[in-house]
Amino acid sequence: MKAQEIKYIDLTGVRQRTELRYPPAPQLDCGAGKGCLGSGYGGSSIRDGAPDRRDPHALGIHLLRVTPTDINVAEPFQVEFKILNTGTAPIELPVSPHLSDLQPNDESVAFNYSSLALVVRGEAEPQGPPVDSTGFVELFGSPDHAESMMVLRTGEWIRVSANVKLLKGPSVPVSARFRGDFWLRRNTFHPHPNGQYIEANNLYPNKTPTPFVAVRLIPHAGSDRPKH
Repeated sequence: MKAQEIKYIDLTGVRQRTELRYPPAPQLDCGAGKGCLGSGYGGSSIRDGAPDRRDPHALGIHLLRVTPTDINVAEPFQVEFKILNTGTAPIELPVSPHLSDLQPNDESVAFNYSSLALVVRGEAEPQGPPVDSTGFVELFGSPDHAESMMVLRTGEWIRVSANVKLLKGPSVPVSARFRGDFWLRRNTFHPHPNGQYIEANNLYPNKTPTPFVAVRLIPHAGSDRPKH
């Protein structure tokens, strides 16, 4: 089959809907002499594993464009990702920007969904100072919403444009390089009165290395001022 782009997703002007609903807390009896503490709580767990080199599923995440390449770490910057099936088997990926749209109408019902994080991972230049900077955007999908999932065959790809903000950055200006990365998960959302619990399972298609993009990271004003 001829290699081709099968979808383009532009998130740069999209406000993603990711909030999930859960049932309200039951009404409490707060009469005299009785405790009246709420019962809300939340949490999550991630089940890890390891990749298998024999797995025919593989992805390569290319950074086609990073704008600008002089990046103020306090500000979002624009990235264009290419998600390429580099394996020998089809792979199903989530493609919806909005997790909220996948939740059942009944907010008390647990549901399953997939998530794909498209990651910008900063690394040090050779012989340069250490760099540990990461930013990402996510796409979501559910088996109950066929339009939210897409199958990529070998050699096919999806392009995604998004605004990304680094979770942390250096305290001094530094030259670095970005590489595309990802994590793919199957998740179960468990709602309960006044709270929620998310169970995530990491999936491990093989990662194909892709070229670096050279950037310069600039700390936001005041981050490198001496502390008193």
